[in-house]
Amino acid sequence: MKNEWNFIAIDLGAESGRCFVALVTPDRIALNEIHRFPTHTLKINDSIHWNTDAIFSDILIGLAKAKDQFGSEFDGIGIDTWGIDYVLVNADGTDAGYPFQYRDDRTDGLMAEAFQIIPEDELYTLTGTKSAQYNTLFQLLAEKKNKTGLLHKAAHFLLMPEYFNFRLTGVKKSEFTIASTTGITDPRLRNWSRKTIETFGIPENIFSEMVEPGTKLGTLLPSVAEITGISTGVPVFAVAGHDTACAAASIPASDRSWGFLSSGTWSLMGIELKNPIINSTAMKYGFTNEAGYNRTTTLLKNIVGLWPLQECRREWIKTGEEISYAQLTSLASANGFTGAWIDLTDIRFLKHGFMLKKVCDYLTETDQQLNYEPGFITGVILESLAYIYRKTIRQIEKLTGTVIEVIHITGGGIQNELLTQYTAEATGKTVIAGPLEGAVFGNIGIQAIASGAFKDITELRRVIRNSVPLKEYKPVNSEYFNINEKHYDRVINTKQEKH
Repeated sequence: MKNEWNFIAIDLGAESGRCFVALVTPDRIALNEIHRFPTHTLKINDSIHWNTDAIFSDILIGLAKAKDQFGSEFDGIGIDTWGIDYVLVNADGTDAGYPFQYRDDRTDGLMAEAFQIIPEDELYTLTGTKSAQYNTLFQLLAEKKNKTGLLHKAAHFLLMPEYFNFRLTGVKKSEFTIASTTGITDPRLRNWSRKTIETFGIPENIFSEMVEPGTKLGTLLPSVAEITGISTGVPVFAVAGHDTACAAASIPASDRSWGFLSSGTWSLMGIELKNPIINSTAMKYGFTNEAGYNRTTTLLKNIVGLWPLQECRREWIKTGEEISYAQLTSLASANGFTGAWIDLTDIRFLKHGFMLKKVCDYLTETDQQLNYEPGFITGVILESLAYIYRKTIRQIEKLTGTVIEVIHITGGGIQNELLTQYTAEATGKTVIAGPLEGAVFGNIGIQAIASGAFKDITELRRVIRNSVPLKEYKPVNSEYFNINEKHYDRVINTKQEKH
C-alpha cells in the first residue's frame, strides 16, 4: 500500500481563489499554496457577472504551476466553491452568457412574487431551505421574468464547481452538497425537488444526475493536459462542491458535543446531523438544511460575515487610508466595547457599495452613539457578529436538544482573534480555532478517502488534528454581552418593526 499521496485542491471563494498541492501520509496532510488569484467579476449593463473564462484561466495557471513544482502525476484534483451561483451551458458545451453574481439586484422583490405561487412555509417543507433573495431558485425565476430566453435555450444547468469540473473533464454531473444551496433540492431524498421545479415552471431537462461527494467524475481532457502539463490519467473528483461542506468535513472534532462556524466573507454557523430538521421553528429561526459529506446534514444559518468590514476597508483604502485587517482589529481592541450594533440581517449590508454610510445610517436611525473612527466601526461590526453567533448557538441547542460544549471555527476569519474571543465571550462556549484553510483540508480529505489514503471521516479528522495548530479560546468575561443583550435586542427589534 502507498505511504504518500499528492492531491490538488482548487478552492474558490467569492473574493479569491487558491490552488494547493497537498502531500498526504497516513498521519499528516501538508499543504502547499501554489497560486492565488481574484475570483474575477465584470459589469455588463449595470449587472454583476462572474468572468468564468478568467477564473478558469487562473485554474489552468494553478495546475501548470503544480506540475512545475511537483511533476505531472497526481492522485486527484478537486474543486470547491461558494454556493448558489450557476452557469447555463448550451448543447455544444459553450456558455449561454456570463453567469450572474448572487449580489446582483435582479432578484429584488422576487421572493414575494414566488410566495404568491407557493407559500413560504410550504416551500420550506419541500426543500428545508431558508428563503433568501440570492438563492438559486429566485435567480432562476429572475431569468424567467426577464425573458432572456436563456433558460429554455440552455441544455445544462451547472453550479460553479460542477461547471469547472466540466471544463476539466467534459463530464456534467450535479453534486449534492453544492446543489443543496439552491433551494430546489429535497434533503430527504438527496436529489432535486421535482415538485419545486415543476411548481415554478423551470425546465426539468437542464438538471444533471446527482452524485455524492467523493465520486470520481473522470480524468483530465487532453486539451487541459496539454495546456497544464499534467497527465491525462489524473482523476478529477466531485468533492463536497460547497466550500462550507468541505470546511465542515475538516472540523478536527473529537467526542465532545460540538457546533461549527465557517468564518470569512460569510459566516455559516451550524451543527452536523444525520437527518434534516424541517419544522416551523427551524424556519422561524432562519435555518437551512444543507448537505454534508458522508450523507450528513449540516443544519446551519447563513450570516453576513466579515463582508461589511471588507467593504469598509476598501472604502478607507480608496480615500488614501492604507490600513490592514490587523490594524483595524488592534484599533477596535484599543477602542474597547462600543455599546452600538447593527442588524446584519438587514438587506442593505448584503449589497456592494457605500458600506460606511450604511453602518453610520443604521446607527443614526436607531439613535445609537456614532463615531466615524475605523476602530469604532470595526468594533460595531465584530460585536454585532458575536451577538448573532450567541443567538444562533442557542437556537441550535433548542432545535436539536443538544448542549454544545465546543464551537469549532475554521476559515480565514480565525485570523481575527478579537472576533474569535468575542465569540467565546458572547456564546459562553469554549472555542477552538483551526484549521485556517478548512475548505482546502476538507477538499483534500474527501479525495484522500475516495482514493483509499484514509479509511473514513473519523480518520481524516484525527489526521487534521495532527497536521495544524489549533488555538483554544475560553470565555473569561461574558458580562458585557450578558448585560447588553436586552439593549441589543431592543435596537434590532425596534428597527425591524419600523421597517
